[in-house]
Amino acid sequence: MTPYADRGLITRQQWNGIISGNVSHLWLYGMAEFGYASDDEVPGILAEAAARDCRIRVLLLHPGYADIAAIDADEGSPGGTLAARTRAALARFGQMRRTCGRQMEIRTYNAPPTVSVVRGDDHMLVTPYLRFFVGSNSPTFEIRAESAGKMFSRYARHFRSEEH
Repeated sequence: MTPYADRGLITRQQWNGIISGNVSHLWLYGMAEFGYASDDEVPGILAEAAARDCRIRVLLLHPGYADIAAIDADEGSPGGTLAARTRAALARFGQMRRTCGRQMEIRTYNAPPTVSVVRGDDHMLVTPYLRFFVGSNSPTFEIRAESAGKMFSRYARHFRSEEH
């Protein structure tokens, strides 16, 4: 496991490297995952994964979540920021799904957000959400199944429980 004091210390190449070349699992789970939604390389990465029959799952905070304004306030953002980012991400991922077909699933959750999990097969980036911190200032952990199997499986189980 590799810890990063701030998610902003992880380069875009590292983020995209987690989701590139996957054959079984590609997960994007967070509040908006706007960095992935707005990255010009991601549609191609997801299309390639879908062509390899990789199951792609995107799970985002519902833009109508009752306490979404409180998250904006905690992060020092103008009201409506997170809802707008989430709606924009859902629209962009929806465009990608048209290319990826049935291999890509997009869902929303309507509960307090706790963590962001980006998974590519046996490799994850996990960012716990901390009140009063924006995502780029939050600690992030790079986890590999072969070296941190128990932690990896717990975050995988958390993701699966949030899907329902």
